[in-house]
Amino acid sequence: MTDQKKDIFILDCVEIQCPLVLKYVFRELCQAFQDRDFTVKEISRIEDIHDNSIVFMGNTFNTKNPAELLNQVAPNAIYIGWYWHDEDVSTLKNFMYTYENMLNPPEWRQSKFDIMRKGDNHCPLLLRASDDPQKISHYERRVTRDYCYMGWRYKSDWVPSEKFTGIYHGTYDHNHFLDYNTRRNIYLSSTFALGFQSDENIRDQHVSQRIFEGLAYGCIVFSESPEACKQTNDIVVFIESKADLENKMEYYTQNVDKLLEKQQQGYEFVKKCGTNHYAISKFLDVINNVLKLSL
Repeated sequence: MTDQKKDIFILDCVEIQCPLVLKYVFRELCQAFQDRDFTVKEISRIEDIHDNSIVFMGNTFNTKNPAELLNQVAPNAIYIGWYWHDEDVSTLKNFMYTYENMLNPPEWRQSKFDIMRKGDNHCPLLLRASDDPQKISHYERRVTRDYCYMGWRYKSDWVPSEKFTGIYHGTYDHNHFLDYNTRRNIYLSSTFALGFQSDENIRDQHVSQRIFEGLAYGCIVFSESPEACKQTNDIVVFIESKADLENKMEYYTQNVDKLLEKQQQGYEFVKKCGTNHYAISKFLDVINNVLKLSL
């Protein structure tokens, strides 16, 4: 064993590829490791893995037995595989499954979750704000618009009318996603954040990252997902239509005390469990208590 801090690797190699959107997620998740003085690297060669590392991996395979290949290169590394339910991972002594935090998986996915969650070596990948909890509420806000939305294109017909000012950056191309610093600055200059969710996420009770980002940077967050409200202790404001959204935007605009109360609730919630520091703590718990490895 070594006392040296483990390297954190995001693997995207020929044999085990990482989809672009998942690479974004891993980058922002691993910022929490960087905040704790770990070295984080994206690697494109499987040979770069070593025993004193934690490796985040996607599930696009161009090799018949990825686990055995990893075992030959670095048998003592810690491997975290996104939806590796179809792979034989028995040769890897330090392996962890990860997956979306769906509280109500659809029937066609339930068998996959049953495989991954059969033992204790699994952890959901919680989508949270990529920031240090100590910085939350300390960023300067300079509001220049009413609302913002950024991410995959949902509910474009619910975008507020022209009497409100805002940004709706909805896209069907992951290459057009905005980087984190850009998103942070847009939230910091917006009063409201539109936390629109896909129909699938609403059904599956899965809550996306934009919910937590909006709260982290002082926005009042609206969502049509009951679960987004429930998982934030009803700090997120439920909306059921475009008209309802506009009415509630006007309400909070006219009742600044209520707006500030919601804002403060959001800050306190995010500091406690709304950042990627909280998300990686779940992985660290499994590493420490299940894999019996100390970091």
